[in-house]
Amino acid sequence: MITVKHLITSYDVLPNGSLKPSAMLKYMQDAATIDAANYGADYVSMREKDMIFVVSKAIVSFSRTPMVDEELEIRTWNSGTQGVSFVRNYVMTVNGETVGTGTTRWVLVSYSSRRILRPDALFTDVTTNAEEQVGIEPTRRIKLSEDITPTKDTYIARLTDMDTNSHVNNTRYGDLLVDFCGIDFIDKKVSEFEIHFVSELKAGESVEISAAADGSGSCLTAVKADGQQVFSARVVIGV
Repeated sequence: MITVKHLITSYDVLPNGSLKPSAMLKYMQDAATIDAANYGADYVSMREKDMIFVVSKAIVSFSRTPMVDEELEIRTWNSGTQGVSFVRNYVMTVNGETVGTGTTRWVLVSYSSRRILRPDALFTDVTTNAEEQVGIEPTRRIKLSEDITPTKDTYIARLTDMDTNSHVNNTRYGDLLVDFCGIDFIDKKVSEFEIHFVSELKAGESVEISAAADGSGSCLTAVKADGQQVFSARVVIGV
């Protein structure tokens, strides 16, 4: 378990000063990376053993949206395993006030083959805190409402979207969620968001994004031309 702090800067927020989902995902990824390194599963050591961690699901819920110039403190810990997934939980505070909670699911993957590995394939012991829970769980599946005609758009992955695993980094999907969900966030804030990362997207590949928005939020899905789903997501509007 570790705690990290981030001063929320102007480039991590939307025009109304509220924290971007992509920035929240970056903070969570940073905290998870540091914690994993503390028990020996740093990126260099894992690559030497042909394995990496890949996030498969993430959900964050805010009691109030963090704002620009606030110092956000993130506490995170590994909470055990569910099937092939490592469960990681998060609590976010500002000046001692809990403003949000989150949970992610990570899978261990062979870097060369992209084959999912069992958790016990990890070469080091993971410190686990299964006692403390955060009260939220990813949904089993995110799907568009059949009662709403979806809007459609196309997104082409760019080189600057890539990370060291040569695919679109999970944090970038937080921006896609906001940009393509069909909601104008100029004067709105995100109170909850969830993303399911289904398959890799590499530079130059395109997806068709379908979004169905109503008064409370939006769901969206993205698929390649061959019908393979890349991700699905949902966002809830806050105040």
